[in-house]
Amino acid sequence: MDGCGEPYANGDVRRPYRSSPSPPHHEDLERHRTDPSRWRLCDDRGRQTWHYLQTDEETKSWPQSTADKYFLGLPTELPPLRKPDTPLASVQNAISFFSQLQLPPGNWACEYGGPLFLLPGLVISWYVTETPVPEHVSIEIRRYLFARQHPADGGWGLHIEGESSVFGTAMNYVVLRLLGASEYDKRLVKAREMLLKLGGAVNGPHWAKFWLSVLGCMEWDAVNPVPPELW
Repeated sequence: MDGCGEPYANGDVRRPYRSSPSPPHHEDLERHRTDPSRWRLCDDRGRQTWHYLQTDEETKSWPQSTADKYFLGLPTELPPLRKPDTPLASVQNAISFFSQLQLPPGNWACEYGGPLFLLPGLVISWYVTETPVPEHVSIEIRRYLFARQHPADGGWGLHIEGESSVFGTAMNYVVLRLLGASEYDKRLVKAREMLLKLGGAVNGPHWAKFWLSVLGCMEWDAVNPVPPELW
């Protein structure tokens, strides 16, 4: 049980990665998605976690908050704010709006979006420790990464606005494959082509080689040594 009094991942099928069903060769990002009305943000003394409710009974007993709707891009159903005509009125509008997003413990949530080098380490850690990944989590990670793929060359950068790099492309390609995306998906074919143009994963920086070695896809000899004094 979590701090919000709701069980974690109710109804999730616990299965190893290798037995998870693969998505279609080319997922439609809008059709192959979870139901946004079932997501809830739990704030347990500042520890924020998202939970996907499996049944109608759960959704009724734990209604979505204004903050939930805001972060999910759903209509907040808040009354429209009056158009400000003075700086003070603008500040008052801001206070009125953000007060509706305050979480029960008194703090505010925020989206840590942008970096594309953090998620790969998490997913690879899940994989090597055989930690089951709920299907709804897997779906939304794939949707997020495909939506952030460079539209022209098919790669990924260090962050969502960065140019495609070996680090970003190799790591996020690996994440998508670990989570069941097909190697025949046209977007992954394009990503592989871009990675090869960049010289392959062997040209990646230290952390790319480290995670690929953890995964067993690269020999540890390839990892750039880092003297402990630099840490």
